[in-house]
Amino acid sequence: MPHVLKTAAALIALGLAAPLLGACANPDAAAPPGGPIALTQQTDAAFAAYLRKVRVTRPGAFAVSPDGRNSFYTWCEDTVCAVSNYSIPALRGCRSISGTPCVVLHVRNDQRLAFTRTGGDAPGRHGSEEQRPLEYDVHDR
Repeated sequence: MPHVLKTAAALIALGLAAPLLGACANPDAAAPPGGPIALTQQTDAAFAAYLRKVRVTRPGAFAVSPDGRNSFYTWCEDTVCAVSNYSIPALRGCRSISGTPCVVLHVRNDQRLAFTRTGGDAPGRHGSEEQRPLEYDVHDR
């Protein structure tokens, strides 16, 4: 099978699987066991930056530590990037800067967990990573 057809088949398979994976998320933004996550002012500012980057059409994920002080997000400037699940790099990045397991607050512009804004400014760490756009090989080899 030519390389172009393999790439097209993989993209079609991902496109068909995406709605099934999205159906696993709770559309009602369930509260975590300890109640809604309380975002600090710094985390809320990082969250606002994330929402500006993903808007309505771009993919991405925003992860936060359970105490709401640390966050990490990942996004793609294009509509398709070389990552199939944006939550994984967001969770890894958040855990690496917070030292604790994190949770996914948003995927794209869809809220996954309930949260509040504390108004407090407890210190925290924040990061982000832009994913590499998927490159299409249009030449047969």
